[in-house]
Amino acid sequence: MALSRRAKILLATSPLQIVALVVIAWFVFTAHRSWKIPDDHKPPKTWLLKSENGGLSVRSLGVSGFEISDGTTVVLLDPTPTRPDPLKLITGPIEADLALEEKWCPKANLILVNHSHFDHALDVGEIARRTGAVVVGSQNAVNLALSRGVSPEKTKVVHDGDHFVFGTFTIDVKKTRHTDILVAQPMSGVIPTERKPLWFWQYALDDTFAYRLEANHTTLWFHPTSTFVAGELGGLTAKNLIVGVTGEKQTREKVEQLMSEAHAVRVMPTHLDNFFQPVTKGLALMPGLDLDSARDLFKAQNPSLEWGVLDLNETVFLPPDEK
Repeated sequence: MALSRRAKILLATSPLQIVALVVIAWFVFTAHRSWKIPDDHKPPKTWLLKSENGGLSVRSLGVSGFEISDGTTVVLLDPTPTRPDPLKLITGPIEADLALEEKWCPKANLILVNHSHFDHALDVGEIARRTGAVVVGSQNAVNLALSRGVSPEKTKVVHDGDHFVFGTFTIDVKKTRHTDILVAQPMSGVIPTERKPLWFWQYALDDTFAYRLEANHTTLWFHPTSTFVAGELGGLTAKNLIVGVTGEKQTREKVEQLMSEAHAVRVMPTHLDNFFQPVTKGLALMPGLDLDSARDLFKAQNPSLEWGVLDLNETVFLPPDEK
């Protein structure tokens, strides 16, 4: 397996320097620094108005989690309200907070999983078992659901190019890539199907997916990773785009290509809040994230683009696509 530039730098670093870097990174990423959404990043006021002619409601669940509904079918995207205490991450297995996930995700018909790391999938199995929702994602996402008592008929393994209908939603699946973290496919492996507590690295990565949703005359791309390569969307457009801005740096070339393929007129950045902090503490921005620069890159492609950062548990309404 080829090593990334960061991995090569790490290998050339002395053990003492590595320990120092880990300690510094630990304190930087686990410290809570409350962040209020600036006015120029808040959703436009038009997003607060519910259309009578169609549209979708979108509620933020934190990290890359969202609740999407057309009033009939409730779809959850990466629902993970549980944020394990940073100390717990390194001292023992982690598990879903059942009371918290019931409060944040009371209803679900379908759960779409981008990938199976703990910050995207920790609560998925428990939510599905309680609500009866169908879990859709990679083999590992399904394995995790099965290990939490979800019945096999309530799961669906998907692959690049899949297209299916669920309730009032039409779903398209496209394979994407997880951000490299020292190495490609960080914390990859196989999640077992037998029930047992898992350490954070045992929420193992296999495939990573983006999803296009269409319901109630409204289209939405869910692409919560910050990676993108030309042609990734397979020619499928959507007026609304949820896109990751943490991890791999956004560039002019990448954003230009993404926007030229998606044709989005509204963008909701995601995976921007510090998932090492509990939702009860409120929103905290991931250290080092330059959200202004990310917004400016997207706006440069379309000056009339509507940009909106959703607060935790905030709901907005996307209007039906204009024909």
